[in-house]
Amino acid sequence: MKAVRLTLRHDAETVHPMRRFVSDHDAFGDYRMVHGNFSGADEHAFIFHVVGDPDVYETALTEFGGVESYDLTRTGDRSFSVYVRDVPDDVGSQLIDTFSQGSLVPLPPLEYRSDWSVRFSVAGESDDLKRSLAQIPDGIEPTVDGVGEYDGGDAVIGALTARQREALRVARDLGYFDVPRSASVEDVAAELDCAPGTAAEHLRKAEATVMGELEL
Repeated sequence: MKAVRLTLRHDAETVHPMRRFVSDHDAFGDYRMVHGNFSGADEHAFIFHVVGDPDVYETALTEFGGVESYDLTRTGDRSFSVYVRDVPDDVGSQLIDTFSQGSLVPLPPLEYRSDWSVRFSVAGESDDLKRSLAQIPDGIEPTVDGVGEYDGGDAVIGALTARQREALRVARDLGYFDVPRSASVEDVAAELDCAPGTAAEHLRKAEATVMGELEL
């Protein structure tokens, strides 16, 4: 079974109003969908984790008008989770159908970014993955960030390239992350058979990817 890491960038016609509001408003940081129930005939249910102003978000959500019900829970001074039941618009319905067909399983979290894009992974058989990419609605630009065998790992691991995973694994095994550190970048580079600068770049990119995927 394959796993694909995707970024879907929406245009002004296809971006969801709440995604656009959060992306364009400086009161918000991270915005992720961590769970979703797509089994309803019309309504679907989602849980989002958001870093930002809950009062501003709640006001916009009530004004949006496309939500059947919601429950917002504050988890910190500037973070909250929100359970939402709504009826997806045409684009949302097409995307749900596209990435839920056949053998496909979307792997949360879905990360909504400030450029109106969403980044996530999906696992399934190769033919279904190829078919889903061909069925993405107009107005959405897909980018395949990575393709590999699904190994049962979570989305954090799936966001790494094979070389980044290898670099992290070698660094961990050698003691690069120990406190105090018992291995150097040069030691990691020797094990990876690459230049120290290349090893350092792999580690920096891997660390940035892991930190960006974690729910903190």
